[in-house]
Amino acid sequence: MRKRNPEEIELIQNWLSYAKENLLTAKTIIKEDFSPYHTVCFMCQGSAEKYIKAYLIWNGWILKKIHDLEELLTYTIDFDTEFETLREECKLLNKFVTEGRYPGDLPWELISEKNAGESINAADKIARFVKGRINFEN
Repeated sequence: MRKRNPEEIELIQNWLSYAKENLLTAKTIIKEDFSPYHTVCFMCQGSAEKYIKAYLIWNGWILKKIHDLEELLTYTIDFDTEFETLREECKLLNKFVTEGRYPGDLPWELISEKNAGESINAADKIARFVKGRINFEN
C-alpha cells in the first residue's frame, strides 16, 4: 500500500466530492416534472469520470485531460483487473460526454427518461465500485 501525503488525500477527497455532487444533481433533477434528461446523462458521465479519476489518482496516476471513460478504464485495469466489469457502464455513459451537451450534437429530445435512468444506474455502480476500493484509513 502506497503512503499518501495530506495534499494527495485532499485532492482525492475533492474528486470524490465533485463526483458525488454530479450524481446527486442528476438524481435530483430527474424527479422534476420537466426533467432535462440530456443534462441528467451528462452529469452521470461527469460523475463516473471523476470517480474513476479519483481512483487513478489514489494509485499515483498523473492526472490527464481525458473524458473517454473506456480510455480511463484501461488505466484502472493496470491497478485492478476487476474494473473490466464496468466496461458496459463506461460505454453507455461515454456517448453522453458530447452527445446532447451542445445544440446540434444530438437532438436532446432523443435522450429519454429511460436513457437518464440507465445513466444513473451506471454511474451509481461505478461510484459504489470505486468507493469500495479507496480506503483513507490505510
